[in-house]
Amino acid sequence: MENINNSLPTRYLLKIESFSLLSENGISKYESNEFESGGFNWKMIIHPNGDGDGDGDETGHISIYLAVIGTSLLNTVCEVNASFSFLIFDQIHDNFTVMKGMERRFRNIKNEWGFSKCISHETFKDPSNGYLVDDKCIFGVDVYVIKKQGIGECMSLLNDTEPYKHEWKITEFSKLNEEAYSEEFTVGDYRWKLSLCLGGDSRQNGKDIYVFLKSVDAKGFDRQKRVQAEFIISLKNQIGGEHHKLCGCAHWYSATSSGRGWSSFMRCCEFNDPKKGFLIEDCCIVEAEVYKHGKEDEEKGRLVLEAMTVARVNWNTEMDCLKVQLLKQHYQRDQVRSGKLQDALLI
Repeated sequence: MENINNSLPTRYLLKIESFSLLSENGISKYESNEFESGGFNWKMIIHPNGDGDGDGDETGHISIYLAVIGTSLLNTVCEVNASFSFLIFDQIHDNFTVMKGMERRFRNIKNEWGFSKCISHETFKDPSNGYLVDDKCIFGVDVYVIKKQGIGECMSLLNDTEPYKHEWKITEFSKLNEEAYSEEFTVGDYRWKLSLCLGGDSRQNGKDIYVFLKSVDAKGFDRQKRVQAEFIISLKNQIGGEHHKLCGCAHWYSATSSGRGWSSFMRCCEFNDPKKGFLIEDCCIVEAEVYKHGKEDEEKGRLVLEAMTVARVNWNTEMDCLKVQLLKQHYQRDQVRSGKLQDALLI
């Protein structure tokens, strides 16, 4: 897989006024509003007195996490890789300090990553650091979504214990051309049909009857898509004797291999013998039992971020309110690379 590293970060800032009131009001966890980065929705999660998921010493620390949320992950891809850093604003020296960062893979079963001990209360509350001034603080996160370009496959196995049975009754058999096709039938989400081909004149001894199971959809598959099926094809005995039955092993149907069967399903001399019971009054019956076992599809992914989003925060003057309004401003890449882009502006 090839990493595409030219994406730019998204910075999200959260100002908390009256930080001490969180603990006083029993607020052990605060989740930010949603923000977008790299085509996915995220949120920052802060535990002012630790989350209690570590070694038991988190109460003296602030825990901070980044989570991918909603259906942005579940309905598009299996996972998303992101590099992120948590920030805290030094209000004395007017700059951001990176507390901790990491690169992680976000998935359905693990959609949240961060640090249970992101910063200690001692460091956070030290007046000389400038992180907590007049009971106000500013946390932030820089998110880089790491896009990967590659090709793989996803194989799904299906537990189909019961086969689908399709019966094909062929009347006026003597009037058939060299090859005949059954009506289409559906197994799983795919269409199938049977074909019967005469190896020359069916009335001549020494010739064979060909029978195949064909996937109607396979010719439209791309080169990475396949569907697997196992089947049994029977030529029914219409006078009460044993059916002529052949079993096909599991076969992957694809654009280059859309049919599977037997070029010598039965000798024509046997088929035409009225005592055998396979052709009665110019009619024969073919039955297919089809098990669909699995499918494979190509998975691709390529996205590139085009601009950096810089948060401009509009502070609320009410002391006991936790509100953040993000005003997004997009800068051109040349501004970023030339160093003209500054840190988030505080109003």
